[in-house]
Amino acid sequence: MLRKIGKALISLVLTLLLLEGLVRVTDLDRRRIGDPFADAEWAMRYLVPDPYLQWRGRPGMELLRPMEFVNARGLRGPERPRRKGPGVKRVAVLGDSCTFGILTLPGTHETPLPYAELLEELFAQNLGPGRVEVINYGMIGYTSYHGLRMLRREAIPDDPDFVVIRFGWNDHLASSVGHSFRNPRHAWQEELLDLAYRSRLLGMLMYRGIPTGSAGAPASPASAHPIPWVTPEDYAWNLSRMIDLARSHGAQPILLDAAVGPLTPELRKRKEFFTVSGYETPEQFVAAHARYQAITARVAAEKKVPLIRTVDKLEGSGAYFSPIDPAHPNAQGHALIARRLYVSILESLMRSGAVSAP
Repeated sequence: MLRKIGKALISLVLTLLLLEGLVRVTDLDRRRIGDPFADAEWAMRYLVPDPYLQWRGRPGMELLRPMEFVNARGLRGPERPRRKGPGVKRVAVLGDSCTFGILTLPGTHETPLPYAELLEELFAQNLGPGRVEVINYGMIGYTSYHGLRMLRREAIPDDPDFVVIRFGWNDHLASSVGHSFRNPRHAWQEELLDLAYRSRLLGMLMYRGIPTGSAGAPASPASAHPIPWVTPEDYAWNLSRMIDLARSHGAQPILLDAAVGPLTPELRKRKEFFTVSGYETPEQFVAAHARYQAITARVAAEKKVPLIRTVDKLEGSGAYFSPIDPAHPNAQGHALIARRLYVSILESLMRSGAVSAP
């Protein structure tokens, strides 16, 4: 009996290895998944499918800023070596399109310089070039579900000293696939999943498709309580897990708020904005966002993590947002976030003795 089981297992392993080889030789996984963003409108064309992350940045894609391209790793910003230089401090910034750097304008969009890059400029100006590197892992459409995966696969191997986390927008939007997304709850499940995704065959079989909620209407009609991409419970767990994972690798986690802009008359005229969000009214949309931001504050308190408030009084935040975009900071907003992050991180570096006062 044991011999038969052993032969069956050997046969299964050999078959899987053969199929894995065929997938790699023929690029079957890439041909099957395709490139649904190739002809997309707006900023969605900056994306390509990714079995593990669902999607990521399109390497080499030119942004609207002159002579700026998505780098070879699919991230916004300059190319970075995996290994830090001697004495260099590294900041990993996780987030969604607000972190990537997108701003909605009438009939178009722009790509303002993101706060991650502005933060590095502040350190270069005050401490000298190259002392602090800031890597922007923010991606269009990402939720905390994606952020945890991005942290595991991309950011942690870059050996960051600080991990900045900013989510809460896409998490509460209506899921266009009719269900929420959930990460594994145990470390051994995470490790098993990471191992499975090293196989292109298994990655193809496990691929969950490209959600289109940020580019088209949700799967279900508008509701006061739509099915979100990430439930409140899972949102809290994702944030907590990112914090624990950062600390376990020697990095200091920092949470950023995700401020919401005022409901201007121009914004209220954008019916399609709230249709895509899945809510019936602008007020429901803002209330849902407030619930998720309250979770961010709660997790920060429970985990004793700094929570940086980027806008103190929303009614006076006109300079932070576009009149028709309550989510994405404009150029002034990114500069404000960078300044507040700079102060927080600099104080931490000075307390640890890593740098002296500039």
